[in-house]
Amino acid sequence: MSDPLVILDALPSAAEFYARYWNRRPFLVRDAIDADLMERLIAPEELAALSMEETARARLVSQADWSCRFGPFAEDDFSADKDDAPWSLLVQNVDQFHPETANLLRLFGFAPRWLMDDIMVSFSNAGGGIGGHVDSYHVFLVQGQGVRRWTVGREPAANEIYINGLDLKILRDPVEGDTFEVGPGDVLYVPPRFAHEGITLEDALTFSIGFLGPQLSDLLEDFGLHLSDTGIEDDRYTGAGLDADSAGFVLSAGAVGALRDRLRHAVESTAFDAWLAAFFTASTSVDAGHTADREERLSPTEFATALQAADGVIKPAFVKFVLVPSSGPSSEGAYTLGVNQRIFTLDQDGLAVILKLMAEEPVPSDGLGDQFDLLSALYNCHALNFIGADD
Repeated sequence: MSDPLVILDALPSAAEFYARYWNRRPFLVRDAIDADLMERLIAPEELAALSMEETARARLVSQADWSCRFGPFAEDDFSADKDDAPWSLLVQNVDQFHPETANLLRLFGFAPRWLMDDIMVSFSNAGGGIGGHVDSYHVFLVQGQGVRRWTVGREPAANEIYINGLDLKILRDPVEGDTFEVGPGDVLYVPPRFAHEGITLEDALTFSIGFLGPQLSDLLEDFGLHLSDTGIEDDRYTGAGLDADSAGFVLSAGAVGALRDRLRHAVESTAFDAWLAAFFTASTSVDAGHTADREERLSPTEFATALQAADGVIKPAFVKFVLVPSSGPSSEGAYTLGVNQRIFTLDQDGLAVILKLMAEEPVPSDGLGDQFDLLSALYNCHALNFIGADD
């Protein structure tokens, strides 16, 4: 068996994280989250209330029969008699509904935020959990309240054999590896395909910050739709260069190579770079209300006026920025910014402003220059908030 679980004194630097842990091995950090931030995270009763909303994605798991029901739920679903059997409530995309919970994301700047999927929050009573399982994504498990006992494998699972006939994918065999308890403020990192199981020892709240990459089929499908919608790099194949080897029903090696070259040309184009910036900012919860433009849009002039009356601006933590260096022959030093599936081309002045906003700290009004076209567009798509005005 591989080395035992690593226990760190603090969350790692980016260099340490990618060199030692990303896709390689789990780690645990004790007391990684500041107590003040912990107190502002969503509470169990708020989580239950959120699960009753139509726009929330919620599940209720009962260990009596490992059944899984989907929300929205009602108050009766959380009645006292549910304590007769262990159960868990899981709510997705809490970062888009609860700004203080979204602020957890600011602690994980060493991870690829452009791959961040959502913050799922789970509440379990004593004995609750969702069984041993294997995920296809990276996850940071932040213990918010209570105590949970984890068992985490020391290496990627070689085989995944699940119990048949259940609503959930639960491993048939017990998870083997390191077993340990976590309390409020502890952070556990689990890479993809490492089996893990958490059992609640007392009523507990856990925050799961997931980083999920796309499948190749997702990339190809969405890029194809982008080409179709824009017409860029979407010329019809005419069979130029075919010869006698392609007569009849033979798709010759030359034809295959020409088609492959067309695909390669498309993905090596600036259109592909710009599409990627938009693709990775697609919301996983379009009903949360943050992907549509604000009802009261501001023109660049109106934004400049409003900025004078504010203390500055801040980027909400739940908003995903994706910054892609432009690869065109005349684009040295230029970047493409993706926000809420919108694309912005940045010059050096625009890039300087975006880098300040990406720190997710307040930026004073006099630190934004005159980038009012860019800033008003970001404000209108919920990617900026005024400080002292509408925060």
